[in-house]
Amino acid sequence: MASMSKPGPGPTCLGVVKHPAIGIRIPELLLPGILSAYRQRNVAGGLMLSFGRETAPEAVIAAAPGTWEITRGHTGTSIRKYQTMGAQEAERAGVTVEIEADHLIVIGSSTAAVQRIAGYHADSHISEEELESSLSYNMTAIDEAAEVGVVGCFTTDTSDLFWLEADSLSAAQVRRLFEERFEAADRRRILRRYRDGRTFRAPGGKRVSVTLSDTQARRLALKFQKSLEINARIYEYCQRKLGDRPFTFEISLDETADMTSPRETLFYLTEWKAMGLPCHYFAPNIGFGKRADFRGDLAKLETRVRQHHAVAQGVSRALLSIHSGSGTTPYSGKGRGTYGAILAGTGGDVKYKISGVYFELLMEMLAALPARSEGRRLYNRIFDEVLRLLKREVKQGGPLAQPLLVRQLEKYDRAIARDATKKRDPRAEFFRFNSYLALNIRDEDGERYFRDALVELLARDGEFRAEFDAEVTALTLRLIDGLHFENNLA
Repeated sequence: MASMSKPGPGPTCLGVVKHPAIGIRIPELLLPGILSAYRQRNVAGGLMLSFGRETAPEAVIAAAPGTWEITRGHTGTSIRKYQTMGAQEAERAGVTVEIEADHLIVIGSSTAAVQRIAGYHADSHISEEELESSLSYNMTAIDEAAEVGVVGCFTTDTSDLFWLEADSLSAAQVRRLFEERFEAADRRRILRRYRDGRTFRAPGGKRVSVTLSDTQARRLALKFQKSLEINARIYEYCQRKLGDRPFTFEISLDETADMTSPRETLFYLTEWKAMGLPCHYFAPNIGFGKRADFRGDLAKLETRVRQHHAVAQGVSRALLSIHSGSGTTPYSGKGRGTYGAILAGTGGDVKYKISGVYFELLMEMLAALPARSEGRRLYNRIFDEVLRLLKREVKQGGPLAQPLLVRQLEKYDRAIARDATKKRDPRAEFFRFNSYLALNIRDEDGERYFRDALVELLARDGEFRAEFDAEVTALTLRLIDGLHFENNLA
C-alpha cells in the first residue's frame, strides 16, 4: 500500500508513512491537546486504544460490574466512543488522523495482557478453548470498529501463540517435529527460502546481512507456526469486514519476555509474505520496557533498530513500529539519546506509540495542586482507592497479585516509612503501573465515578483545563520534535 498524499482533515488510512500514534484513554480530556500539537507541526498522526486492554465493545463497557475483569476495557471508553470522538474532533480541528484498532491481542485473559505491561510473563500457554474464545472476542471488537466506519489500521499481537519450547530443543528433535508438523512440499519451500541468506540496505549506506541455517529455519517454523496461522485469520476477517475500504496491518512481537532477533524478523515477515499477505508496520521487541526510560547501550540499540528496519523494509516494505514508547516520567521521552538512536537506525522512517503517559501526566498535575483544592482531593481518593484495591488483590490472591506487584507495594510501604512526604507519590511504581484501574472502578449502579469526576472537574475548572491542555500539547510536541514527525505528509 503506497502512502497517501495530503488527505483532507478527519479520519483516513495513512498508508505506510512515518507518524506518531497516541492512545486517547479519556478522549474528552486528551484530544484537544494532542490535536493542537498535530496541527502546530502539520502532522498526520494516529489516535488509538488497545482493543485487548484499554477499550472494548460498547456491550462490554455497559455490562454490569463484575461481568468482565476490571482490566478489560479499563478506560471505560468504548471502541465506538473513542473512534467516533477522535474522528469528529480531528475533522473539527482541521487535522488528518488515522484511527487505529491497536493491539488485537490473542491471549487467555485481559488480566494476563495487562500483566505483560509490568513485565510479568506467566509460564503458561493459551489453550485451544481460550484461543477460540479470544478470537471470538476480537472479531466482535473488529465488528464494532468496522461499523463505526473510520478505522484505518489494525494491530495484532499473537505472541502468546509462540511455541517457546522450540528454542530449547536439540537439532534432532527440531528436525523430527518439523517433519511431523509440515507437509513435505512446505518443508522444501521453507528451507529453500533461507538457504542463501539475505542482505538488505540500511540507512547511511550500510548493509545488514541475515543468515539462517536449516536447523534455525526449522526451529522458527515450529515456534511461529500457530501465530502466523491465527494472524492470517485475523487479517482475512478484517479484510472481509472492511470490504473495499483501505486499511494498514501491523504485526506486533513486542510484548515477549525476550528481544526479537533479526533472524526472527526475517523469518516471520518472509513467511507472512509467502502467504500472500501484506504487513505495513512491524513491531519487534527491541529491548524497551513499559513506562521506563531506556537505560541500555545506545549504540547497540541503534544497531538492533537498523537491523530490524532493514529487514522489514527489504522483505515487506514495512516501517518499524516502536511500542512501549513511554518513559519513566511524562518529561523524559524515552531517555537521553534514545530518539537519536531510533532516527539513526531507521533514517526517520518509523512509527512510534505512546499511551499511558498521558494519564500519568494528569495524575502528576492533580497531585501538585493545593492540598484543599478539588483536584487534589480527587487525586487523593483515586490514589487511596487504587492502593486499597491492589492490597486486597494481594491478600486474596486475586488475578492481579503477581510477584512484581507485591514487590512494588512493599517498596512503597518502605518509602513512606522512611519519608512521610512520599505518601501518595504519583511516581510510586505500583501507582504508575496500576493507576489506570481507577477509570474502571464502579459503584453499585455501574457508574465509573472516578472517570466521570475527572471529566467533570476539567469541564468546570477552566484554569486547570487550560494548564492540562498546554501540558498535553507540550508532551506531544516533545515526541513529534524528537522524532521529526513534522510535515510528514509534505
